[in-house]
Amino acid sequence: MDLNRSQVPAVPRRAFLSGLGAAALSVRGAELLAQAAEKRLNVLFIMTDDHAAHAISAYGSRINKTPHIDALAQEGARLTNCCCTNPICAPSRAGILTGRYSHRNGVPTFNAISKDIKTVGGYLRDAGYYTAFLGKWHVGGPETLRDSDWDRWMVYSGQGVYWDPWFFEPKDGRIVKTVYKGEYATENLTRVTKEVISGALASGKPFFAMMHHKAPHRNWLPSEKYRAAFRKLTLKDIPLPDTVFDRFYGRASAIRSTAMTLEKHFRPGADLKLAEYFREGGVFEFEGRRWNGRKNGKGEYVDAWPEGITPRAKIALAYLRYMQDYLACVQSVDDSVGEMTAFLKEKGVLDDTLVIYTSDQGFFLGDHGLYDKRFIMEEVVKMPFLVRCPALVKPGSVITDLVSNIDFAPTFLALAGVATPSEMQGRSFLDNLAERPGAAKRDACYCRYYVEGGEHRTSAWYGIVTPTDKLVYYYKRNEWEYFRTATDPDELDNCYALPSCQSRIAALKKRLAELRAELGDDDRYSNVGEWVAKPD
Repeated sequence: MDLNRSQVPAVPRRAFLSGLGAAALSVRGAELLAQAAEKRLNVLFIMTDDHAAHAISAYGSRINKTPHIDALAQEGARLTNCCCTNPICAPSRAGILTGRYSHRNGVPTFNAISKDIKTVGGYLRDAGYYTAFLGKWHVGGPETLRDSDWDRWMVYSGQGVYWDPWFFEPKDGRIVKTVYKGEYATENLTRVTKEVISGALASGKPFFAMMHHKAPHRNWLPSEKYRAAFRKLTLKDIPLPDTVFDRFYGRASAIRSTAMTLEKHFRPGADLKLAEYFREGGVFEFEGRRWNGRKNGKGEYVDAWPEGITPRAKIALAYLRYMQDYLACVQSVDDSVGEMTAFLKEKGVLDDTLVIYTSDQGFFLGDHGLYDKRFIMEEVVKMPFLVRCPALVKPGSVITDLVSNIDFAPTFLALAGVATPSEMQGRSFLDNLAERPGAAKRDACYCRYYVEGGEHRTSAWYGIVTPTDKLVYYYKRNEWEYFRTATDPDELDNCYALPSCQSRIAALKKRLAELRAELGDDDRYSNVGEWVAKPD
């Protein structure tokens, strides 16, 4: 690929709110907050697990269509620079709930959140909202939820399950297990959320409902509604990413040594279900050849790679099978979004509700031959964020301002007229959603991932993301990378050693050090390591 190596000019230092809390809003923004507080808008926060923006057609997906999620963008706004500060499930969720970075909320990896930390639900409940948390909690067990924060909560154990879903919930002073036999998790959570919101509306209070889906988390078990249809799709329907055969020339050792590859890390059975796929008539053709499933001595299909498959074909087959089931799971989520907006309209509250769709971080969809998350690369660190609210957001808006998941909680509080608590490190971006003149804008976002090694063979890092470029330091390996994402969105050209980029890199290092100091990152979790889940 012939890349432009011209130096990217430094980004001017604009009016910027640091992560240490909210600074003064514009006069127009103050009016907006007053109007929002008076109107007492509802909030429905819909979050999925591992749904990449580039598997949403509103973000330009070429592999699937998501009409109901797209409708939020058409009738509201689509954010293009929503950044995850620690791109892995539990830490991202903790950041969203607390408005704090991992080093301040105590969840740098897959560990439990402290019950001493008041979450966004508690602040909104104090402000008179009916608050509900439903679905995937994943920052510890049910004992970590604060009853004072939620009028109603029902949470999955750990990752939850796709079929026969069950929740922990409080009843009569005890935590009980409620099982829904024969149901599919995405459809079940939609039904449960409708029931809870109906109860909230009956209370006469505005509601704040966090609806957290399991889908489309590994190992991607679709509903019967979509399973067969998506398994008929071929590489013509779901084209390979342009970077799928990337060999990481010039990249840091962290990306070259990771285990999260299509070629090496997928399980033929649990992830790709190869025996099931070929037994049911699945077809795989690539580069003029056709491969059939492998059979044992009894003529039965087994979960193993086809005989004689080439390395490139193995990557392509892993991608096809992964994406067939992943996208089928996404399609059920899209249906759920449509059902929820139709439900709110039927109840007469759709236009008085801030409806948000997001994911806990991005995800590799075969990009660079990878799956999963954990890196600072664009496919991972950028979260989808679509929002509909006619009272605040102009239909069809595309908002390029840089925001982060740490900013979600302050934004919800601002909507209710509640000032950002001093312990929160994020800031409200209501002014940015409304595209108000003078809205404060971040010049950069600080991000950090803590795990070196582990099952996925990742590397710990911290870095800085701007709207035009990014700098990352793999501190256990003493390696740096610098990418000019404005001209190299696929991040193929590590320009860290390029002489023409040294002044910009120096400026970013200075800004990175400033942010680390402002946010109080004292490296307290720098040796956290990989956390291993215990069986339920």
